[in-house]
Amino acid sequence: MKDVTIDNKIMGYIALFEKMTRTELKECLENEDMVIFIVGEKRISEIFERNQDIMANLRERVNKHVLVAESSRDLLTFVRNLLYRYSLREIHITWKNGQTDIQVSVEQEEVGKVIGKEGRNIKLFRDAVGRFFPIKSMSVKQ
Repeated sequence: MKDVTIDNKIMGYIALFEKMTRTELKECLENEDMVIFIVGEKRISEIFERNQDIMANLRERVNKHVLVAESSRDLLTFVRNLLYRYSLREIHITWKNGQTDIQVSVEQEEVGKVIGKEGRNIKLFRDAVGRFFPIKSMSVKQ
């Protein structure tokens, strides 16, 4: 696992999320288009019970797409949680020579959203998974 540097912008997102949801964050990552908030296991339902409009409110405050996902100690479950909104069809995990590669398959109309402009989103998803699991690569099967 690599060292993670948290800048003031990420600190602001963390503070905003925790204040709005009253839920502790495990991780927060961003790119030019999206912010991913990762919460503990079984925490998402609590967040939405308190405020059904939380996603719209967060999106408005950060002015980017917002994704909230639950962490998991299981790699397959975590990838499923991270990509749940993209009509995930299949996750293929390969372990070879101590390296872990993940290939996901989503509905055809969702492929572009998962990959993102210039591959930004798939890189962000790979970074998110890499914060919790030692992986070599993550790709989208087309």
